[in-house]
Amino acid sequence: MRKGKLMSALLAAVMSVSAMGMLSGCGSSDSSNSGSSPTGSEGSNQNSTEKVTLEVLTHRTDRVSDGSFDEMTNAFEEANNCEVRYVAYEDYAGNVSTRMGTNDYGDVLCIPDDVAISDLKNFFIPLGTYDELSAKYRWADTKMDAEKNVYGISTGGNAVGILYNKKVWADAGITDTPKTPEEFIADLKKIGEKTDAIPLYTEFAAADWTLSQWGSLVASATGNPNYENDILEKKLDLFAKDGGYYKAFKLMYDVFSIPEILEEDHANTDWESSKVWFGEGKIATLAMGSWAISQFQENAGDNVADIGYMPAPFTAPNGKQYAETSSDYCLGVSKHSKHTDLAKKYVEWFVNDSGYAQKEGLIGAALDSQMPDNLSAFKDAVTFTKNSAPDNLIGKWDEIDKDSGVGIWDGSNDNFKLKMAEAAFAGKGESEFEAIIKDANEKWAAAREKVLG
Repeated sequence: MRKGKLMSALLAAVMSVSAMGMLSGCGSSDSSNSGSSPTGSEGSNQNSTEKVTLEVLTHRTDRVSDGSFDEMTNAFEEANNCEVRYVAYEDYAGNVSTRMGTNDYGDVLCIPDDVAISDLKNFFIPLGTYDELSAKYRWADTKMDAEKNVYGISTGGNAVGILYNKKVWADAGITDTPKTPEEFIADLKKIGEKTDAIPLYTEFAAADWTLSQWGSLVASATGNPNYENDILEKKLDLFAKDGGYYKAFKLMYDVFSIPEILEEDHANTDWESSKVWFGEGKIATLAMGSWAISQFQENAGDNVADIGYMPAPFTAPNGKQYAETSSDYCLGVSKHSKHTDLAKKYVEWFVNDSGYAQKEGLIGAALDSQMPDNLSAFKDAVTFTKNSAPDNLIGKWDEIDKDSGVGIWDGSNDNFKLKMAEAAFAGKGESEFEAIIKDANEKWAAAREKVLG
C-alpha cells in the first residue's frame, strides 16, 4: 500500500547512502560500513582520493532493485567524490527501529514516525531552525521540536483527491471533473451506463488500509487547516453534519450503497492486479492519495497518459475547492554519522536537485517548486496543510481515538469504516449510517472528556 511512506523510507536510505558518498570525498570510508581504515576528520580528507561511503537507509526496495536510485545519485557521487550505498528494507520501520537501538543506523535516513518529537535530538542533528528552513521549504515544522529546531526536511508531499482514468471518463462523455458529491455519483453512474469499466473499485479486500483513504478527504472537505484541533478545543461532534468526517464518509457510504457502480465481488478485490486493470481501462476510479499515481503509471504500459488525479468532489460555500497537502517522510542525519557535513549536503541535494519528487509525482518540498504535472487538475484548487496541534494537544487526538475505540485509522473489524462499508453493501440505507455515526460521536465525546476533562 502506502507508497508515499514507502518512497519516503527509500529516500531516506538513498540519502544516507548519498550522504555517505558525499563524505567519501571529504573523508575516508567508515570502517563499520566499508571495512576500510578508520576515518579522519572530514576537513582533513577533503582532498583525499579515497572515497567515503555514505549509507542511506530506505524501504524503497523497488527503487534500489531497479537501479534508479543509483542512477539518480551518480551526479552527486561524481561531484563529491563519494559513494552512496543504499540499504533497503521491506519492513523499514521494524528494521530501522532495531538499528536505532545502536549507534549504527546509517548516515542519512527517513525519520520513522514512531520517533517522538521530544526524542529527535537524541538521534538526529538539527538541520536548522524553523525560521530559517520555513523560508525555503514546505512542511518545515513536521520534525520540529519545542525549541523550533528542525531535524528533518521533507522528501516531498502528497495531495488528497481521487485517482481516475481520464480516457474512461472522457469515453463516458464527462468533460469536467466533479465538484460536489452529487456530481461525482452522477458521473460514476454515467460511466457505468456508457462504458464497460467498473466505475469505482472499492479495494475492499484490503479494507484495513484502503477505507482509510476516504478519511484522507476529511480536511479537504472542510477547507479548514485547523479543523481537527477545533474538534478538540471546541468540543465539536466528530461527525458533525457540517464537518469533514460526515461529508467524507457520507460520500463513501452513498457510493458503496449503489451496486451498479461497484465491482460485483467486494471480498475478492486485488490491489496489485487493480494497478494493471486501471491502466487497461477496466477500472475508472479509486479513492487514493496522490502517492498512488506513480505506482499506477508504472503498470499502465502505453496508457500512462490516461492516469489522472482530481481534487476531492467538495466545494466550499465560497465556491472554491480545497485540497490538503501533507509531507511524506522527512530526511534526517544521524547524530552518530562521521560525515555530517556531507550528509547534510546530501539532504539538501536530494530535496532540491535530485529530481526524486518530480519523478515520483510528489509535490516538491522547496517553496519555489512547481506543482507536478499529475496534479494539473488542482490548478484552480486552494491547497493547504493541516495545522499542527498546539502544545497542550500534542498526541491527544490519537489517545482519544484509541480510548474511544472509534478507529479513525484502525483496520480492526469493529471500527466505524468497516461497519459503514458493510451496511452500505447490504443496502441498509440512511438510518444505519446515522446509527453508526451516533455511536461514534458518543464514544468519541466520552473519550475526549476522559482525556481532556
